[in-house]
Amino acid sequence: MVDTETFIFRSLVALGLGLVVGLDREFKHKPLGMRAYMLVSLGAAALCMISLNIAADAETNGFAFDLSRVVGGIVGGIGFLGAGAIMSNQDHGKLRGVGSGSLIWVVGVIGIAVGFGLVVEAATITLMSFLILTVVGWLRTRFDLQEQKDT
Repeated sequence: MVDTETFIFRSLVALGLGLVVGLDREFKHKPLGMRAYMLVSLGAAALCMISLNIAADAETNGFAFDLSRVVGGIVGGIGFLGAGAIMSNQDHGKLRGVGSGSLIWVVGVIGIAVGFGLVVEAATITLMSFLILTVVGWLRTRFDLQEQKDT
């Protein structure tokens, strides 16, 4: 059972970790900014925590509740958001938005981890994601690896 104090703490952690990832996207003027990443992380965490409480209540009353279905639903919903980010950014037949689409999925995983109390794991995923965004961004700038626009 997730008590109120734990719920608030985990929600704030999910918001903070979503903010860390979202700041990179905001600074790079990407279509999905910190607000979207914070909301996805918070929503996934909150749904997991609420599901833990439902599962505890169900067990008390002799019912079964499958938490893996909750995780599957979250992943599916976030995949839908990611696909929308990819599809809405097509430019002259070139696939655009793959980074934003995949990052929204990772932020959902961060939220799931926080929701189930795996805060260290969530922070590690956040740090790794931020490093990937930073290092790849630096490499693209340094070696002119950015995709050239058609003129």
